[in-house]
Amino acid sequence: MTMKLLTLILAMAVLSQAAEIPRNLRPRSELFPRAPVPQGPGHIVVTEPAAPVDMRGFCGQRKFDSSRIVGGVEAVPHEFPWYVDFSLQVAVTIDAGSFCGGTLISPDWVMTAAHCADGARRFSLLLGAHDRTVAEASQLTIETTEYATHPNWNPSTLANDIALIRLPTPVTFTPEIAPLCIAPSTEPDHVGDTLLVSGWGKTADGAFQSISPILMKVTAPGITTAECAASYGDIITDNILCIDTTGGHGSCNGDSGGPLSFDNNGVYNQVGIVSFGSSAGCTRGLPAGFTRVSSYAEWITLVTGLVI
Repeated sequence: MTMKLLTLILAMAVLSQAAEIPRNLRPRSELFPRAPVPQGPGHIVVTEPAAPVDMRGFCGQRKFDSSRIVGGVEAVPHEFPWYVDFSLQVAVTIDAGSFCGGTLISPDWVMTAAHCADGARRFSLLLGAHDRTVAEASQLTIETTEYATHPNWNPSTLANDIALIRLPTPVTFTPEIAPLCIAPSTEPDHVGDTLLVSGWGKTADGAFQSISPILMKVTAPGITTAECAASYGDIITDNILCIDTTGGHGSCNGDSGGPLSFDNNGVYNQVGIVSFGSSAGCTRGLPAGFTRVSSYAEWITLVTGLVI
């Protein structure tokens, strides 16, 4: 082997290692880490802007006034009518980790994490649920195959971890099924603000801990990019929003794709999408990371037509 070839191989190895998800970080879905997979037949490549859809003045209206998710409490039934959970089939064989959360943002679209939708063949979406183990009258199950991952989504680094799932027909809003508002590009950074995480993810660490049958919620303060980078390194950019999980209050496995939201004078804006946390566990007090929604407002509008 020539010295030039050896140098090239070593350089490629260094670049490959630099592009990998850090060992101290883990996506909040059992779908990852795994090798890159081809996208499903329903993957959407956007060629022109969608027609405008305006949800302002209607979205983000929490239905009840109440004061894993880990370290949280049970949500009031149907308190967050925008929450969606789904199972999916992907292009590779996976374990029982094919569960993620999402958010209804319009009659036609659900927003989630790209690492949840990556390589999907079919989605089974459950809307209007509180207890996933019973057949509630409010529940609506929708099957779909169409989705769009961000064009710069990188499964090796979790950069641009955002996806949109298109419903086959517009959903009819009810008291239990309604959209959440999307943070605009002008949204503040929310450092120090109290932010709300909700989901059906694990409520404790442990190999045998299952996802929660009921929707849970917890609040935690936003922290700076620098504080988050101190735990996870250069993978943390301004396109990521992190929260302080001191005391074990935050997201956990199974919460991926779900919303991080901010109460803006009684109207909830989605400011983040559950993306990753510490590989040491959900209750260790290390930061939890979310895709910063305001960084992708323009792309969301391009794909969905949603006026933000």
